[in-house]
Amino acid sequence: MTRMAHPTVLETLLHDNPELNIPVHEYNINVTSNHGDILNDVDTFQAYKDFDGAGKETHLYLHLPLCDYICHYCNYVKRRIKANDKMHELEIWADLLIQESNLYLTQVPWVRQAQIKSFYIGGGTGALLLNNPVAITKLMTYIRENYQLADDCEISIEGNPENYLPQHVELALSLGFNRFSIGIQSLQNEVNDFTNRRHTKEDALNAIHVLKQTGKPFSTDMMFGLPHQTIDTVTQDIRTLVEIEVPAITIYRLRNSDRESMGIGNASVWNADRQKEKLDAQHLLPGVIDTYKMRDAITKILWANDYHPSPCGWWNKKGTYKDSNIPRVSKDKWEKYNTMIALGPGAYGWLSGGNDTIIQTHNQTNINLYMTYMQSNPTAPPLAFGRVLEGNVAIGTKLAFAYKANQPIRVQDYQTQFGVHILKEAPYKQVFDTLIQKDLITLSEDQSYLLPTWKGEELHEEVMYVYFHQMIGGADQILCRRVSSA
Repeated sequence: MTRMAHPTVLETLLHDNPELNIPVHEYNINVTSNHGDILNDVDTFQAYKDFDGAGKETHLYLHLPLCDYICHYCNYVKRRIKANDKMHELEIWADLLIQESNLYLTQVPWVRQAQIKSFYIGGGTGALLLNNPVAITKLMTYIRENYQLADDCEISIEGNPENYLPQHVELALSLGFNRFSIGIQSLQNEVNDFTNRRHTKEDALNAIHVLKQTGKPFSTDMMFGLPHQTIDTVTQDIRTLVEIEVPAITIYRLRNSDRESMGIGNASVWNADRQKEKLDAQHLLPGVIDTYKMRDAITKILWANDYHPSPCGWWNKKGTYKDSNIPRVSKDKWEKYNTMIALGPGAYGWLSGGNDTIIQTHNQTNINLYMTYMQSNPTAPPLAFGRVLEGNVAIGTKLAFAYKANQPIRVQDYQTQFGVHILKEAPYKQVFDTLIQKDLITLSEDQSYLLPTWKGEELHEEVMYVYFHQMIGGADQILCRRVSSA
């Protein structure tokens, strides 16, 4: 099955698929399911204890909620670090993450026995920890001594240009980090000033130069649909990155939705109604069509320069990664939907392990409440709630993540795990028939797997939300587990 080179027809795509036309203030990435029965914190921790994850491939995520500055669009769990007490605060947070981890390691035996194939420190700004060698060394030593990291474990950290000075990167390499993520978002100083990002184009290019010298893969995060961006300036940014041979470029549409209500973030400056009204009144946010004209122009450059999306939105030069040129973190979280142990305020994860029922876990998102709780010497982790994903909810969520991965969605996997045939049974058949008819997904000749088309990649987050999370995950029918014939 081959993929066609893509023309610039996103405006037509949105016209032909009005259900995928989602305004900026409603647009969000679906990293968790909003369906399924709610568990309280006690029952969620009990689900952890009852789960059998020993020896199974697992992703480990740590969330550092600290930033040197707060971007106006950021709706993740974060707060400004105390500039006059930065070193001490970083040590406090390293200790808090270790303390939370110990609550699992001492009460949930399988956590120590899980096979950690990928490990990621995010935020906030995870790479702020590189400012304090004592804190980051303590944390990494602890992780290696208490978790079963695979010999080829992908160990990633994310940060901004100012976090990747030569001494920071040298420290990271000495501690075993072998993949980096750098948030640049724009090379236009006017855009960065308006969004309250505190780096210049020169800062960004210098950091990229430092990361390139490591020989390790790194992803450069870029946004489109921001105020003061145009098609010309966005494509100029991408051409600059391509010309200096950045190995991976991740492109994101501005998402100004409310993640706080989902239990996976807190409000951004621009989430406030008053700010939305101001942005709209001054026509600062590009419309959906203009926003996707930017994306179309970006991807045209990337395709022409031998970048390929895997997962969707993450464009990698051929040979950047092993395993079908997809980062291991994405393979674990999305393609395989492996169990994800998540620590830190606002961290979300799931207990999957190939089971037909999945438990989604959510930590306390309020940073002050998280700290107060952890400093009270608790006997249980700072979980806020959980969700039970079963039947259509579990299948819809797994399908959404598999689509995001932009790797083959294998029909047999769903027969094995859930006892359903996604090409023959409702509501899956109807959804896939529609997606195939709209040329948003393609079916292999032997009908063993499905794969997003280039059109589906262009609108992948909308497809995930509308077709998988809503049409399948929200289907009003009870799915009885059964064994379906091939």
